[in-house]
Amino acid sequence: MTLNESLIELFSRGGPVMFSIAGVSLVAWFLSVRTWLLSGSLLKRLRLINNCGASNTGRKLRSLQHTTCLPDSFSVKAQTVRLGSGLWLVGTLASVLPLLGLLGTVLGMLLSFEVIQVYGTSQPRLLAGGIGQALITTQAGLWMAVPVFFFHHIINRRIRLIRNQTDVLFHIIQTSAAGRLTSEQHGREGKDV
Repeated sequence: MTLNESLIELFSRGGPVMFSIAGVSLVAWFLSVRTWLLSGSLLKRLRLINNCGASNTGRKLRSLQHTTCLPDSFSVKAQTVRLGSGLWLVGTLASVLPLLGLLGTVLGMLLSFEVIQVYGTSQPRLLAGGIGQALITTQAGLWMAVPVFFFHHIINRRIRLIRNQTDVLFHIIQTSAAGRLTSEQHGREGKDV
């Protein structure tokens, strides 16, 4: 039996909910990988910025703001917010997967009860079809949800690291801007005297 035949048999035994589980799982994995790659790119960019700032430690902090290695602050904040919303959607989809498995369980049990109602318990083969559907969908929902939750946790840690590094970077920029404004005001006051 080939893999395609096994999948076709699994989907036919699992019923219509299996297609929903597969679709939600594919979307969740696509968003997970996309968010992970985007967060990696932003983290790499922030590390380059930190390295640029470390190489400029001999200069005053206010001159650090004018170097070409610092990004537009709105761009970094916007990317961080976009990553957070992507992560939220991944978590939501990961939460939906076990619920879809539970829906398949309920539908499979309803099918079993219909068989019992029509044929009684004299047809165990028909009864096993509904129970099998219930178990397959439960298993599929859990098998798809657990890795997505695990990956969600990894991405969440990466995004927290990005937020922390971004906060430190913006604190340095704000501090240097405030220092520059203070020194410019003192310079003007000295010229006025």
